[in-house]
Amino acid sequence: MPLKIFHTADLHIGMKFNNYPEPIKGALQQARLDSLKNMVKMADQHGCNLFVISGDLFNGISGIDKKTIASVVTALESFQGQCVLVMPGNHDYDNNLVDLWTSFNQRASDKILFINHEQPYSLTDFDINAVVYPAPCHSKHSDTNNLGWIREQDIGKGPVNIGIAHGAIIGISPDMDSNYFNMTLDELNDIPMDVWLLGHTHITYPPKASVAQCKIFNPGTPEPDGLDCKHRGNAWIITIDDNKAVDAETVTIGNYQFVDRNYTVRQREDLDTIRTDLLKVEPSKTVARIHIRGKVEEDVFTYRQEVYKAIEESIGYLVIDDSDLGIKITNEKIKKEFSDGSFPQQLLLALSDDEEALQLAYELIAEVRK
Repeated sequence: MPLKIFHTADLHIGMKFNNYPEPIKGALQQARLDSLKNMVKMADQHGCNLFVISGDLFNGISGIDKKTIASVVTALESFQGQCVLVMPGNHDYDNNLVDLWTSFNQRASDKILFINHEQPYSLTDFDINAVVYPAPCHSKHSDTNNLGWIREQDIGKGPVNIGIAHGAIIGISPDMDSNYFNMTLDELNDIPMDVWLLGHTHITYPPKASVAQCKIFNPGTPEPDGLDCKHRGNAWIITIDDNKAVDAETVTIGNYQFVDRNYTVRQREDLDTIRTDLLKVEPSKTVARIHIRGKVEEDVFTYRQEVYKAIEESIGYLVIDDSDLGIKITNEKIKKEFSDGSFPQQLLLALSDDEEALQLAYELIAEVRK
């Protein structure tokens, strides 16, 4: 009978978002818990046997209130499959002194298996013919990964062998200092697992909607967490058939999207295009930062405020940087601001064919006039 796995990681429930004001701050915090509930429902809809969290279910080992922990356990308990696997990552690491996991395990039933030790975990008690080999985190940082003990195991060929690890993938994960349990794809491929379920990296690997005959998977965060997150939040649904052939597809999970865009404005229509672009897909669930540059007529420069207001009324949250947007210096503007025959007027009119020099001269004159 095929084994179907729902694979997620890096939910970071409890993330504070302190750089955002209310009410978006609270909404982003709640979205992370909502994404867990959405994933459990999706796993049930796809008939998954196993629900796997490959580290960083929580954003840290402290500051997570008991109500949040209880809500997480309740969501996981509602999974209709046979078993939920939860492994600590580098943010929610387990060192046997963490109250977070004590509180979590006190609330969890036998359906939730907390895999925090370097040992094989047989899933036969859950009617799943599989053995799990976890590489949990016991600290936030490490310059070595925790795969060593798995290499030393005598891996049987009968059950499905599932490796679960949390750490940076060299060449894929942004870890310039090499202190996040670094591992390589070759290193993982050399260990005889039928499938590897990874966590830590907030992007999806492989970067495809569906794959076959691949054994290394990283879901990425299921709920976008900042302006550098370019996807809508993903997870993997992985099917392993009776011959251990692996097929997998990504599913989109996230509630919010973060966008960080640059725009050049030359005319009124360009501002309208910005509004259309930002409001076309679930604007109330969009957090956006926009950078606008260009030189425009004075009426267009004034019109920008109307556009900003329209966007802000519909979007979840908007940050605008238009410090590089200015008013175009035209002959009409020069004649309007400076008296006929004055030196500033003559100078600026003489530079009217050189936009860059004209702008610089105008700004210098404006400074002197203050």
